[in-house]
This record gives sequence, C-alpha cells and structure tokens, in this order.
Amino acid sequence: MQQSRIVEDAIMLELKNATQSLHDDTEAGHFNKELVMGRIPLEGYIESLAQLFLIHRALETHLARIRTDNPAIRAVVQDYQLQEPYLRADLDFFGRNPEAAIPTASVAEFLAHINRLAVDCPISLLGMHYVFEGSNNGSKYISNALRRAYSLEGNNGLNYFDPYGDKQREYWQAFKSDMALQTFNPNERKAMVDAARATFAAVKRLHEELFERFGTPISQAAVI
Repeated sequence: MQQSRIVEDAIMLELKNATQSLHDDTEAGHFNKELVMGRIPLEGYIESLAQLFLIHRALETHLARIRTDNPAIRAVVQDYQLQEPYLRADLDFFGRNPEAAIPTASVAEFLAHINRLAVDCPISLLGMHYVFEGSNNGSKYISNALRRAYSLEGNNGLNYFDPYGDKQREYWQAFKSDMALQTFNPNERKAMVDAARATFAAVKRLHEELFERFGTPISQAAVI
C-alpha cells in the first residue's frame, strides 16, 4: 500500500504540476466566467456541449478499442467514466442532434491529434483522460451555477457537468488508485503529460472560439 501511494504521488503529482498553469488559464477564461453568470446565450452553452461531444466521442472510441489489448488502459478506464452518453443525453434534451455537430477549427485540429496519438502512442490518451476525469471535481459546482443561469431543472442538460453525483469523490479516488497500480516508464509518463497539456490547450482554444462567437465583447462588457 505504501509503495502504491508513492507511485500515485509520482504520476498524479507529475500530471498536476505539469498542467496547473494551463488549468488555471483555462478556468479563468472569459467564456467560463460569462457562462456561469448566464451571460452566454443558451445556444452558446449547447454549442459547447456539441464540441465536447466530438472530443469525447473520438477519445473514448479509441480508449474503448485500445483497452482490449492494453492492460494499463484497461485497468484505469472504466465504462462509467465514458462521458459521450452524458453529452448525448444533454444534447438530446436541448433538441440538438449530436451527429450533426460540426467541429470548430480548434476542435478539428485536436481530433486529428487524438487520432494520431491513438496510433503512434496509445498510452498518451490516458493523459487526456486524466484531464477530463479531473475536471469533474469542479464541474459539479459549475452545474449548480448553470442550473440557476439557464433555469434548468434537475440534471436536465447538465449530465456532463455532474455525471457522478454523490459518487464523485469515490470515483476520483478510484481513478487515482487505479493509476497508482500501473507501471509507467519515463517515456510513457512524458507522453501522458504532453497529451494532458495539449488537452488543456485545446479546451482553452475552443473556449476562445466560443467566446468570440457568443460572448459580449470585453469593451462592451466593461460598459455594462
């Protein structure tokens, strides 16, 4: 148990430290701030779900396929962690066909990156998965703000932001423990870190695109 704890601290701390500044930049972006305050039109929120659907569908399709032959991915990636079904449910609630989603420029670029890594370095996809699993720790609070901002009831349109409910902490601890039990060599750890950083950068670029399309220009926001 003590050895597992040391391994967990090593890989999880490495991922956290390498992505902290990118995480902070993404979280502090204009789109996020305006979204939770209800200043982004509902269509902007729905479009963000559609773009995230495209990302998760690509990533999770590869993970589900690769884990059949990759013990580490098979041990870490659980069915309940796959977020595509939650995004489908949210988009269906809003009457939006997920299959009709068209990727933005940044998302198209990121999808191509995911597809390359799935072939060239499959283990790196765990770094991307880490980013999205970790984001669930704070997204539950975002779901509460969105519920108020857009007058939503229950989890309607909010499944993606609160997928685990009361099991959030339990599932996050399980993810960390499962990661701790795997043995990653230095090249694999670097690949996961690089992929995690690329994920934060891609989400930040997506938020910038969405804010440019749906947000209030900063100069006007200051006047308001």
